[in-house]
Amino acid sequence: MEYAIALMTGLTLFIIGLSCTLRAKDWSAWLGTLRGKESFHALPIGAFEVAFCALLLSLHQVWSGPFVLVSLIWFLGIIEGTLYLLYPAALSKVIGLFMPNCLKILPVFGIIITALGGFILYQSWLIGAI
Repeated sequence: MEYAIALMTGLTLFIIGLSCTLRAKDWSAWLGTLRGKESFHALPIGAFEVAFCALLLSLHQVWSGPFVLVSLIWFLGIIEGTLYLLYPAALSKVIGLFMPNCLKILPVFGIIITALGGFILYQSWLIGAI
């Protein structure tokens, strides 16, 4: 099961990273719209993030080797989701940190996320999970 979660994580990061790189203008527009909303819009994002990340972390208990990255990603997702649930205005503040340079930051972020997803997919391939 751990390798299936790692494979899913790698694919997800790879595809989202490509999207952030190739569709930075659309992502920037969406983030700008989300930032302008009232803080309660962060609640369902936080709830989904906590539930989804907790499920995946419970199924992927790997705390050594290269696949520790997968566990850390889901653990950090739980922390982020909890932040949005307990302090919904944090979402707007986090987005606000990046908005002035969003169109420059998103492609770089996308490349990093794509590379991370590619690394996880490569590690999955090495162990025969692909």
